[in-house]
Amino acid sequence: MMNYRLQVFRCVAECQSISKAARLLHLSQPAVSKHVQLLEEKLGVPLFIRSVRGMSLTPAGLVYLQHVQEVAHAHETVARRLQTPAGILTGRLRLGTNKTILSYYLPKILARFKQRFPSVTCEITDGNTDTIIGALLDQRLDLALIEGPCHRSEFQKQIFLEDEIIWIAAPSHPLSKVAKVTPAAVLKCPVIVREVGAGSRQFMESALRRMGIRTNRLSIVQEMPSPEGIKRLVAAGLGIGYVFRLGVERELAAGNLCKIDCARLTVRGAFSLLFPQGPPPSGPGQAFKQMLLDPA
Repeated sequence: MMNYRLQVFRCVAECQSISKAARLLHLSQPAVSKHVQLLEEKLGVPLFIRSVRGMSLTPAGLVYLQHVQEVAHAHETVARRLQTPAGILTGRLRLGTNKTILSYYLPKILARFKQRFPSVTCEITDGNTDTIIGALLDQRLDLALIEGPCHRSEFQKQIFLEDEIIWIAAPSHPLSKVAKVTPAAVLKCPVIVREVGAGSRQFMESALRRMGIRTNRLSIVQEMPSPEGIKRLVAAGLGIGYVFRLGVERELAAGNLCKIDCARLTVRGAFSLLFPQGPPPSGPGQAFKQMLLDPA
């Protein structure tokens, strides 16, 4: 995929307007201006002459536009060849994902993808939602799979799975034996949570605020960098916790952990695919996106 900053430059050059380019790219005008500024700083030459009539190219800008157009043409030619029935998909796919998705959902998708496209190298980066969004902003990733909310205008977002965030306890915990638990009873218990920036924590804290419950009312005794850590501490009796149901189905079925029956604090969450605004992914990115959104 051609560097997105180059796509922004090409759009501004061809539109001769920051505002028109911003509308076409679904970006804010300051974001478009920032891309242009950073590109000029990187190249060390001005690319545009700015005036009340719009943006016109400098001599250096004309040379650079020709280069960008040639790169785009070459990319489109390769993309069309790869999409033909006889095409062999090769290249590198840089995926960023959260730990719940990486552990409990991605393996089956990735296995099917590698079976179908064995010549594609997949590089996996994991972290919490904030970390992965930062890596996508820095163009260190092609696609991001996150378990938390994201409202940034720089990205397109498509939900690929919805799940519940449920509260869990050890079988010996008093709340595991109560048919209907109140939020007040949950708030009295020691709680193990994910670190700040984790998707499940963002969803739960947003839900608590909507219910008028201050998040500092939770008696947090430990933060953990993974759902596995939460499950193990909960099973050991340190406190209760909350995780996506997807990540705890095996323990619930085996009876090693119990779901706390508190309907008001069972929260809906969604797993989303993120990619930069502008042209959709192509090559390996497009193939993976299609498989993720249409796994049948």
